[in-house]
Amino acid sequence: MKKNLMSVLIMALVFVNVVLSAVIMITLVPATKQANQLIEEVCGAIELELDSGKVFNPNTIPVEQTDVVELTDEPATYTLRKTGTDSNYCTTKVAITLNKEDSDYEEKKPLIAGREGLLKDIVSSTFPKYSYEEVMSTEGQERLRDDILQQMQELFDSDFIIAVTLSETNYQ
Repeated sequence: MKKNLMSVLIMALVFVNVVLSAVIMITLVPATKQANQLIEEVCGAIELELDSGKVFNPNTIPVEQTDVVELTDEPATYTLRKTGTDSNYCTTKVAITLNKEDSDYEEKKPLIAGREGLLKDIVSSTFPKYSYEEVMSTEGQERLRDDILQQMQELFDSDFIIAVTLSETNYQ
């Protein structure tokens, strides 16, 4: 009889264990799904954030995927930051390179024609931040172009402008 009573007790405990396991599954699975969904949304937002600020190297994008817009037909003269008593100037032609595969290209490319004055103003207000010595160095020229590019991307709130090119450049 003791053996039979022990078997009944063990069976009752097994049954309680199964019931409690089912209750835990019923209550935890929906909460876990919600947590997983939240984690996926956060990961998606982080991935978008990482991609949104991506700087493209125009040399890695195929030529047929780019479009070049000349901002100045003739070299324009820009004043550089004064160092000492000397005034220095830079004459250059400015062009911007656009990524035709960017999602904003179709929408924002027509806006460039109406905002060429703003784009030229960005260029002319950026040059005085740099001295003659800075723009003569390769690193200084790179910083100048990156500074201009960043301001233009902020103006259009888009990364479809991928490079600023300065050509026929002369310094005095």
